[in-house]
Amino acid sequence: MRSSSIAGYTALLAAPAALYLLAFFYAPLAYLAVYSGEEGFLGPYLEVLTRPHYYVVIVNSAAVAAATALAVMLLALVPSYYIALEAGGRERIVLLALFVSPFIVDVLLRALSIKLVLTLVGVKPGWTATFIGLVYENLPLGILFAFAGVSGVSKSLVEAARTLGAGRLEVYSSVVAPLALPWLAAGFVVVFLISFTDYVVPSLLGGATGFTIGSLIYHLILSGDRWDLGSAVTLMVTLLSAAAAYLVFRQAYRVL
Repeated sequence: MRSSSIAGYTALLAAPAALYLLAFFYAPLAYLAVYSGEEGFLGPYLEVLTRPHYYVVIVNSAAVAAATALAVMLLALVPSYYIALEAGGRERIVLLALFVSPFIVDVLLRALSIKLVLTLVGVKPGWTATFIGLVYENLPLGILFAFAGVSGVSKSLVEAARTLGAGRLEVYSSVVAPLALPWLAAGFVVVFLISFTDYVVPSLLGGATGFTIGSLIYHLILSGDRWDLGSAVTLMVTLLSAAAAYLVFRQAYRVL
């Protein structure tokens, strides 16, 4: 088959996904860009950058999102290693089902359940409660990404390392983790982006101090009727998220 034919088939198969993204992601972003400039193109952006409480919220949200993503991927290492390389076929299916099953429950119910648990153990609303809630919410997703990366590692490499005397921790750190790094990086980025703009968990667990970017956008657009300012914050957060994703993936593939 000619390369031009392959390129044509590839473009045809990719067209539905490209059109979907164009219609439901890039078009709304373009609309927000136009909306943010109705009162003056640079006005809303300068207001965000010159008022400390706006970028303090952005920085705090990014910090708790990065901490959440790091904690999730670290916690996902051991179960993903066991499920992918140690568990048998039936056990693997059962364990994956147990870890994925929380996604079946609505996010609001999951947030309410962790709020109840934290209240019982004496954790008050704030950044600590928000961090715990975000880790709880995103851990199954992190395990799926880590499992996808670890399951792609050849078992013969693991067995060869063990034959040479490497322990499990050394096998994971020197063999498994480097080969699974793109998937681990992808999991980190996805969890970071979800946590960065999450609204439900911070609203229920953040209290008066844990005010995040999701809550800020909600209050600006729906409560404060500041569509121009809310659109500017949304676009700035989108650009920051895209830049962070690019840097993480670039570093992950550079290591490989």
